[in-house]
Amino acid sequence: MATAIFAHQIGVEVVTMKRIVRGWAQAAVHLSRDPTIHFFAIAATILLIHRAVVGDPRIIVVTPALKADLVRRFQDQLGRPPNRLEVEEYLQQWKRDEALYREALREGIDRNDVTVRTVLIGKMHERAMLKTQIPHPTDADLQRYFEQHRNLFEAPLIYEHEIITIPKNAPKAEEQRANYERQLRAGATPVSLGLRTVAANVNRERIEQELGPATADQICHLPVGTWESLETRDNLLLVRMIHVEGGLPTPQVLHERLVSSWQASKAQEAMGRVSQSIADRYRFEEQSK
Repeated sequence: MATAIFAHQIGVEVVTMKRIVRGWAQAAVHLSRDPTIHFFAIAATILLIHRAVVGDPRIIVVTPALKADLVRRFQDQLGRPPNRLEVEEYLQQWKRDEALYREALREGIDRNDVTVRTVLIGKMHERAMLKTQIPHPTDADLQRYFEQHRNLFEAPLIYEHEIITIPKNAPKAEEQRANYERQLRAGATPVSLGLRTVAANVNRERIEQELGPATADQICHLPVGTWESLETRDNLLLVRMIHVEGGLPTPQVLHERLVSSWQASKAQEAMGRVSQSIADRYRFEEQSK
């Protein structure tokens, strides 16, 4: 009797286990047909493969070569060999900075940041320039470039001068001016003669506004340092040119600036070609909304 009951219980348990296994099998078949399960399975597989190939993204490998390079750069900054404690502190700070940098990349801080974008573009420009050879210009190149960009090298002329004005309707105006001119050329100063002067440090256009085109042209061609007699419609003038600033630099300086500017323009052209060649690898899709 006991044996029969025991056999019956075993049979019941076997049937129950079969039902459980059958249920698991049916659930597994159902899950295998679920697209969501497929997606997560594929994602998990990709993650495992990436981890196996690339490694843990939060593991930073510090090789002996990297450490030696860091110490060398630190020594260059100090201008002397660092001691052991300084090296340890420097490496620890580098590790903190490297971790912050990588975490910023993980969080996407580098995306849509104008400053970071500008720095990266600058780095690409630097890399491209290292691969670009800029030729040395010929004299014909420089002459042609100068004719096309003269305004870059020629500063506006500024005339520093002083003027003594004597109205033409003043008594013995001509005689007064001749007397003052003689004394001034002999070494007297306007102050010693009790004369009022007006000093100016302006361009030709401003002189024309004050005295008219004809007188302005005469003033702009005066020699430096001497008092000269000029006149306008209403006044007799004594004018001394003090200093003229502007125009073209000396031939040597001009040549150096021309070479530098010409080469910079060629580098810019080369950079434009490199940038365009990279841009051509991409397709830009403009959306209306």
